[in-house]
Amino acid sequence: MRYEITVEPDYLKADLFDRKTAGETREFLVAIAAEARKHELLQVLISVHTSRAIFRVEQYGIFDYFKELGELQKKYRVALTGDSEELRISQEYVESLARQHGLNVRSFHSEQAALSWLRDRRWPPDRRRRQERFEGQERRRHQRRLNSGAPGIS
Repeated sequence: MRYEITVEPDYLKADLFDRKTAGETREFLVAIAAEARKHELLQVLISVHTSRAIFRVEQYGIFDYFKELGELQKKYRVALTGDSEELRISQEYVESLARQHGLNVRSFHSEQAALSWLRDRRWPPDRRRRQERFEGQERRRHQRRLNSGAPGIS
């Protein structure tokens, strides 16, 4: 097994090569979690190359890794890509289980699609909250104008 973890401006990129065992998976995931905390990055792109597919998620400790990233997992975004159809199918399985646990994990057929999702600026929780407050205020102003501007309606 070999892996490379690169710190990009707004995400952590982790490439995994020739992974075969559950122990190797855990080692890789622990390294990613440590780097994400160290660099305070909330977004992670995991690209898996020439490795065995994972269908026994609990055995590999994948959900322990997601919990290791932070106490508030919903703050994190994890994008998964694989270089074979079997890997992509197993990553889709991991995605579906992660969503059942309320985790923000998605699998993609290409690294470019994964990066587009990670770079989507509509996502950051602070921005979303500001937008929701604005929409509520705008709606109230609009309702007042409708009621006050209609003559003869009481």
